[in-house]
Amino acid sequence: MLIRIDGKLGPGVTSKDIILHICKVIGTAGGTGATIEFAGEAISKLSMEARMSISNMAIEAGARAGIIAPDDVTFAYLEGRPMCPTGDEWDEAVKYWTSLRSDVGAVYDKTVIIHADDIAPTVTWGTSPQDAMPIDGIIPRIDEDGHDDARRAAVTRSLEYIGLEGGTPIEGTPIEKVFIGSCTNGRIEDIREVAALAIGRQVASGVHAMVVPGSGLVKKQAEDEGLDKILTAAGFDWREPGCSMCLAMNPDKLKPQERCASTSNRNFEGRQGNGGRTHLMSPAMAAVAACEGRISDVRKFAYLGTPNEDPRTIHENSRSNVFSTESFASPGAVISPPAPYQKGSTSGGGVEKAGLPKFTVLKGVAAPLDIQNVDTDMIIPKEFLKTIQRAGLGFAAFAELRYLNPEEVATIGADVARPRPDFVLNKAGYEGSSILIAGDNFGCGSSREHAPWSISDMGIRCIISTSFADIFYNNCINNGILPVTLPRAQVEKLIEDASVPGTQITVDLVNSKVIRPNGDELRFEIDPFKKRCLLNGLDKIGLTLDKKDKIETFETMRSKNFPWLDGASMKVPEKIAMYPGAGIWEKATV
Repeated sequence: MLIRIDGKLGPGVTSKDIILHICKVIGTAGGTGATIEFAGEAISKLSMEARMSISNMAIEAGARAGIIAPDDVTFAYLEGRPMCPTGDEWDEAVKYWTSLRSDVGAVYDKTVIIHADDIAPTVTWGTSPQDAMPIDGIIPRIDEDGHDDARRAAVTRSLEYIGLEGGTPIEGTPIEKVFIGSCTNGRIEDIREVAALAIGRQVASGVHAMVVPGSGLVKKQAEDEGLDKILTAAGFDWREPGCSMCLAMNPDKLKPQERCASTSNRNFEGRQGNGGRTHLMSPAMAAVAACEGRISDVRKFAYLGTPNEDPRTIHENSRSNVFSTESFASPGAVISPPAPYQKGSTSGGGVEKAGLPKFTVLKGVAAPLDIQNVDTDMIIPKEFLKTIQRAGLGFAAFAELRYLNPEEVATIGADVARPRPDFVLNKAGYEGSSILIAGDNFGCGSSREHAPWSISDMGIRCIISTSFADIFYNNCINNGILPVTLPRAQVEKLIEDASVPGTQITVDLVNSKVIRPNGDELRFEIDPFKKRCLLNGLDKIGLTLDKKDKIETFETMRSKNFPWLDGASMKVPEKIAMYPGAGIWEKATV
């Protein structure tokens, strides 16, 4: 899939605005089944770090991956970095990488052309990255033209959660928190941009604005450039590197109904804290929101410093600290204590078995969950991700929909759970459901494999929807769950069937059909290889070991013909670049 951004970006428009605008145009399922190539004049003029922000969020548009053709910007960024080829190998690598560009006149399965002057500083208004709008726009109404019943229901749910009203401006909406960071926007040029806007300004009273560098190296470089002093003088909270409030996996959480201007990549329900309201935007937009205390248009805020102190220009030629930071021997993996709900059990309460259960014909109780864009955060909240064991997570599935006290359940365990009486899987007649009839674009968002682990562990063996996010779909197959895709009209019939508690339907994978209670048969398609894996209980490890000889032959050929590629797996240095004050050293000596 090609997405081409023609022309030059306007004032205040960044790569974050580009990708949010793309999500608005094509939706979070727009890239399903595709790898998106981003191209055009606007893309070619972006820095490498800005390009990474776009590729990072390709998954938010449903894509398997996001790519940008390698060019001089790419090569300048890579040359001299650890594990990169050197000497003659560098020249050969650049020659090869240059050949990877798409041919002139290449035909794509789908092409989307966007004019750069149509992109304004962008902010999200709802609970999905596709709920994006220009800062000077109007929040969509529930009954807007083009909204079908499912979309109206989704917009209603989003607006009720986010606490906004359709038909009103988003500019000027008060905020209480600002989060600047994450893998999407925690890079050095992001922090320079925020520092530039902080000069001559102060964080608004009543606003807590945190800046979280994306890595220890970025933090050290920002401090070497004096950015931390600029930010703290303006009232920003300068933090240690990490995920922080991006997914509220630690105490950095929003309280219910707190509103946050965030540079992270996802704004799902509860993403930054149960009941928290997240508005995605660029670092520059988040910076002015922090200083104004409300969502604001960055184009209205001029740089207040002098030219010789502008962090964006005086450091623009500085290379990453990865080239200069001291190297230390790697301490190896540092294992944190188990989560509270895992204590006393190596697997969190369950038992893992080799291989996968065979899936042939399933007859079981079906439960309806007709919510659009059920994301993996909704399937299993971040608090339950502190294990790499597949078994024992069934109690965590849909925790924020399923329990009145999800955070307490995550901290203590299932014994303290207080079920929500209105959640379908808690209702009488749906106990032991093994089939889930779901809304459109099920499983979108992050690629966390814990999502299918938890669904499987609670007994769900089959999910039926109109569409699935690609990575989630494949993760289901890899964990013995059958994802069935059917047209919306047929899914609605199954939802109607399943609305009667205790209703059983049959899913016949052998003959690729779903059988309703009245005997009607609904045919579905599935890739023959995936079907064979499910029918025979084949997992990825077994399939890989079965091709061990071919893999070794390929790797030998690769090392001979493309030696620079060995850098990723064969030339890992014994020493790693890291500054002495990094917290990992304290943990490593415990």
